[in-house]
Amino acid sequence: MAHWSPSLHLGYIVFWNIICPCVAFPTGAPASACENMIPVHMGVQPQPSPAPYEIQIDASSFVNRQPINVQIVGPGYRGLLLEARTFGSTAALGTWQNPANNTKFLQCSGNPKGAITHSNTELKTSLTTYTWLPPTSGCPAIITFMATVAQSREIYWLGVQSKVIWRESKATCGAEKFTWTVTVVTMMSFHLI
Repeated sequence: MAHWSPSLHLGYIVFWNIICPCVAFPTGAPASACENMIPVHMGVQPQPSPAPYEIQIDASSFVNRQPINVQIVGPGYRGLLLEARTFGSTAALGTWQNPANNTKFLQCSGNPKGAITHSNTELKTSLTTYTWLPPTSGCPAIITFMATVAQSREIYWLGVQSKVIWRESKATCGAEKFTWTVTVVTMMSFHLI
């Protein structure tokens, strides 16, 4: 059996206290997590069980310059990465407005306000509201909100997703006029993947 001297034991504790901040991000997700939304929590895997969270939004459709409020409903959480996306793409769409307390913007897809992440590990609740604006041009027919939500460094869920919201026909941000054909083709492509 190995014998640890007090100085070796102290050195081990100091070493891991210095290293641990490098393998987790208590002040927010890194930009490298934007595409796959996987936290860089070394040695920790996402929870296999269904997430106890739901993303609620206050709209069923969107039009440019119309803000949409987003809430993560469920138990308190300490970390998050929240983006708006369209099916089949990892690009963060639109811009987030005035980050809620204990959160901040994260530049994703070249967009300085493309995502929201935690700024510390203080508890966030279902009362925390995030406000999103659709893109001013090139917005797709369908958008969903995606999140990674962490209760702690060791306990997190990937792929928390909102219901789908549709671009209104009066929206002027689309690359093409909204049609059901585009919507059906988009949805079929998503289901085939």
